[in-house]
Amino acid sequence: MFDIGFWEILLILVLALVVIGPERLPGAARQAGFFVGKARRYIEGVRSEVESELDVSEFKRMLHNQEVQINELQQQIKAGVDDIKPDISAADILTDTPSHSFHDEVAEDNDAVSPADEKEKPSVK
Repeated sequence: MFDIGFWEILLILVLALVVIGPERLPGAARQAGFFVGKARRYIEGVRSEVESELDVSEFKRMLHNQEVQINELQQQIKAGVDDIKPDISAADILTDTPSHSFHDEVAEDNDAVSPADEKEKPSVK
């Protein structure tokens, strides 16, 4: 975490000896050790909680499963499109002419007049 070497620690100890004094240095060292240990335990506890909550390996496994499912769906869609593609040509899709539907046939049948209907209607001249 910190990149502190031997010489830096030695310099800190000499300065502490000069500032604090030889009588109070052991008590100050004990207090510093207590607080450093408490900070390390706190940091380790937070780290373990975050790891347990996030569980990175679980997310990676779920992500991999989703990727596999997406690839399978893409293959199924491509196979379906390949099956449909020979039936429909690009020219049919891109034309501006309206398509012929079942509803058009019904409308045409209703508009057509049968010979029997012509006999029933009086002719107007």
